[in-house]
Amino acid sequence: MSDPKHPVPGDQSIDITDLKLTDITPEQAQKLTKPHNGIEKAVANILQSDPEARKRAGVTGDVIEELTVLWATYQRVEEVLPAVEKLAELVKETRQVSGHEIALRIGEIANQIRRRADRSVNAGEVLAPFEALFDYQFGPAIKAAATKEKAKASKGDPTEQSPEASP
Repeated sequence: MSDPKHPVPGDQSIDITDLKLTDITPEQAQKLTKPHNGIEKAVANILQSDPEARKRAGVTGDVIEELTVLWATYQRVEEVLPAVEKLAELVKETRQVSGHEIALRIGEIANQIRRRADRSVNAGEVLAPFEALFDYQFGPAIKAAATKEKAKASKGDPTEQSPEASP
């Protein structure tokens, strides 16, 4: 593991408290000018230019200071971005695997409860406390089966067809 201030992809501790992060809307992002290849050379050309050349060109010291700060921020973001993206990927994949494991356990538990209820004299007492569990676990399948039955019934039932549709 590397220094949290200078993370590498795979690090789980990233310190970017030195960056002032900006939150913008997708609409605002679409309107932004995107830097393209060669930006490094262009910035270096300006920052390393002779003060006399800058003066002749009308580039003030304030503009140079502002560009220096912006460029440092841009470079810092470029440094940490791969590690931040990898960390976000790891977090999402961990959520995905955890969700999968939870779904498996829920399925096992729901089936266990149903088996226990099938063998019980008072099945309702076994099942009733777990109504939300059964709605979650078996609801989509029940709904899909009902939809299939409805579709099958409407295709096979000649009374459902209008007289205009018949040849």
